[in-house]
Amino acid sequence: MKYAIIFLLVFLCGLGLLQLLDKEDESIQPELSEVPVNISDSSSLNSKPTENHDAIEEDTTSYKVVDNHYEILWSHLSKVDFEERFNEDMNVMIPYPVFHPSVKKLAGKKIQIKGYVIPFEETGDETIVILSAFPFSSCFFCGGAGAETVMDVQMKKKSQRFKQDAMTTFRGKLRLNDSDLDYLNYILDDAEVVN
Repeated sequence: MKYAIIFLLVFLCGLGLLQLLDKEDESIQPELSEVPVNISDSSSLNSKPTENHDAIEEDTTSYKVVDNHYEILWSHLSKVDFEERFNEDMNVMIPYPVFHPSVKKLAGKKIQIKGYVIPFEETGDETIVILSAFPFSSCFFCGGAGAETVMDVQMKKKSQRFKQDAMTTFRGKLRLNDSDLDYLNYILDDAEVVN
């Protein structure tokens, strides 16, 4: 019975975080006039989505396009499960991400995302920044949010110094990571700050 109560509490906390995540997405994303585009029709980012009545897809997510980049919300990236597998190098069970098909469609695409900056100066590499859906006090590293709420931002060039929790928009190419434990699950390569 004790374990059932603990499970229920963890489930409810996770549900609350997802609802908070959706509210955060709504509050930090700017209103834009660009036409939403379905990611499955990526032949032309600036064209209107085409209807294909023959293909039935489970994912109908549409994304706004801003300067040739898909505008992504953190709720889009939350579509990931984790499966525990044994890691021989570390001799422990580790949860590895299993990305939803809608997230897999974003792999290698140019995206734009807004979030809270978590400076990562300890590495000495000023081209690495961590972006979070939540402020530092409630992020993955300190507050118990999930691994799907943070992203490695690999800057194209040496970046400016960021203040912790600075709300910042980045754009770059999204890479999904389901195996390299030295990086987060989401990596934004060749990233630049959007002014």
